Amino acid sequence: MMRLTFISDTHGKHPLLHLASGDVLVHCGDFSSYGDLDEVEDFAQFMGKQAFTHKLVIAGNHDWCFEDERRAEAEALMRDNGIIYLHDSGIELGGYYFWGSPIQPEFCHWAFNRPRGEVLEQHWLKIPQNTDILITHTPAYGILDTCFDGQAAGCEALLAAIQQIKPKIHACGHIHEAYGQLLQDQTLFINAASLDEQYRFRNPPITIELSG
Repeated sequence: MMRLTFISDTHGKHPLLHLASGDVLVHCGDFSSYGDLDEVEDFAQFMGKQAFTHKLVIAGNHDWCFEDERRAEAEALMRDNGIIYLHDSGIELGGYYFWGSPIQPEFCHWAFNRPRGEVLEQHWLKIPQNTDILITHTPAYGILDTCFDGQAAGCEALLAAIQQIKPKIHACGHIHEAYGQLLQDQTLFINAASLDEQYRFRNPPITIELSG
């Protein structure tokens, strides 16, 4: 049995979180507002104090310092606080394989933007076939990705990869107003965005227990 808790899009408001304990705490990106190193340090220290055996984090489109010249320093802040930072990389924990990526379809002028189509298709080919828990900042297209204006903002190529790999869980954030869970084709989809579309802290952490 593994107890996982998912959060995302806290944008510096992580002190408002009420977290219990468990095996793995996962943040699906956008823990900062402006991508500054002082924001990262504050968040990393908060995460490091949480009562979870493992803490996994990916960056999001606001977390600029994980893509620019400050990347090495930002990643070191995670390591120094006992956090596993995933960037197109994976790790096995308790018999389950986790893979994380911050990449997203082009969305305004933010970090980790990539053009839709072949570039994203090639990117998601990096996801190993044995992935059990897939963590991305972007949702998959058509699943927990609907913006307030009705637009589906998720990634088509990511959806195709998920349908082929069939992970047990796909966790994301990014589209605040699409918070929730959906079970489809053997995969539990989770949008764990903690803030609503007006950046108010509304949505509780999502906890899942895996067995077998």
